[in-house]
This record gives sequence, structure tokens and C-alpha cells, in this order.
Amino acid sequence: MDSRSVVASFFACWSVQDLEMAVAHVHPEVIYTIHNGRDASPLAGNYRGPDGCRDLGYAMLAVFDYLHYEPTIVGVENHIVRAQVNFRYRHRETGNIIEGSRRLVFEIKDDLIYRLDSCEDTLRLEAFMRMSREVPPTGNLLEQFDLEIGRQKSGAGA
Repeated sequence: MDSRSVVASFFACWSVQDLEMAVAHVHPEVIYTIHNGRDASPLAGNYRGPDGCRDLGYAMLAVFDYLHYEPTIVGVENHIVRAQVNFRYRHRETGNIIEGSRRLVFEIKDDLIYRLDSCEDTLRLEAFMRMSREVPPTGNLLEQFDLEIGRQKSGAGA
């Protein structure tokens, strides 16, 4: 299988959230690196082997609902495949939505994904994750301000 086909097949599996089939595309010595700092994402770092990739996949699916996931292969040079993914995710705990794109670089060895590097806008992701760590207040949001909406009957200052 050529490098493009390996990555296209991987994307087809991940797009429907078939994690086990996606992991079947990785080399036994795979290294998956998410290049955002830990402040930007608690999932940032290096993941090794199929089990590490599987754990990462389950962690991603536990944190986010995938509302839109559109991968595009943008270049292939021998065993290197470059792709861009446009996405829209909902943070499960807060309901916050993040959308954007990330760049992925795949290295293929023995018809399997040997290395995968993921990069996206670190500052945007960090701001989103910081916002999502803040627990939304419960109850009526206006109650804390003791607003008397509708009290004014006519004109300014009435």
C-alpha cells in the first residue's frame, strides 16, 4: 500500500471514531507527538506504541464530541504525508465549542504509521482549555446581580 493510501485509510477509520481500526494502522514502534505545551492541552506530549495511541484516542473521545472532522492530504513525498484537518469539537464537560485546523505529518514505514506529529495554534488552544477549566456557575446567572429587569417604565431615569 502506498503512503497516501495508508493515511487515507487511517483518516477514514478515525473520522467515524473507529479507534481500534485506526490503531491497526500504526507501527508497533509508533511515536505520536502532540506539539502543544501542557498549558495548552493536557493531552500534549509523546505517545509510544499502539497502546499509547489507543489510550490517547480514548482520552480525546472522552474530552470532546467530534461535531466536524474533515481531513485533507496536502502533500506526499515518498514516506512522508502531510495533512490538514479542519475540525469543530464540543468540550463534553462544559459544552464549549472549539473549531480550527491542525497540521499533521505522518511518516510511513512497512505500510504503517511510524511517526505522527500534530501541530495547531497553541495560543488559541490554551485560551480555550483555560476557559473550559473554569466551572460555569450554577443557577440563575442574573440572580447574583439582583437586577430588576423591566422596572423602568418610561424614559431615561424614570
